[in-house]
Amino acid sequence: MNTVCGYIQFYSSRQLTIPLDAEYHKMKECQYLSAMKKQFLLLLLFTGAFQLTVFASTDSIPAHLKGLPLPDFKIQLVDGKTDFYTEQLSPDKKTMIMYFSPECDHCRYQTLEIIKHINELSELQIVMATVLPFEKMKQFYDELKISQYKNIIMGRDVLFFFPKYFRNQYLPGIAVYDKNKTLLNFYDGGVKTEELIKLVNR
Repeated sequence: MNTVCGYIQFYSSRQLTIPLDAEYHKMKECQYLSAMKKQFLLLLLFTGAFQLTVFASTDSIPAHLKGLPLPDFKIQLVDGKTDFYTEQLSPDKKTMIMYFSPECDHCRYQTLEIIKHINELSELQIVMATVLPFEKMKQFYDELKISQYKNIIMGRDVLFFFPKYFRNQYLPGIAVYDKNKTLLNFYDGGVKTEELIKLVNR
């Protein structure tokens, strides 16, 4: 008798016999193990793909920004007269650069979220810069009462520096730097407030 994984046994081309109990159990066991192997391989593939996705999502600093410190910039403040430069930032606090548009709903939402958690972000100096006309920036500034928050600096990017530097595809573009002006992370299109708070306070 020739049995492979419990194949049904033929004594002749016409006679079919039922396999013995032991052979039948072997056949079922083989089928079960084969199914388990397939499931295990699928699990390994899924786990590997998930790990790659997580790794890619946590490493969100674009290649062209890696290793670059906080850049030198110039913005014109909302009074329309005063210029603000990089060297005027406090060396004792982390810095967040938020490149935004006053006409962007997502930028407005991001700003409102920051304001809502401003106490948890008190050790972060926030620079909000836009290339849109001064009047639109000033309207945004007044509507959201930005003047009440001393750690938020808003100004117009008169040199159109940030869009060329960050090369972000979405708004707002957010870069967070530590006290040594090292880039901690870049968010193309905004960031969840909880993640921002963790990054700032770590």
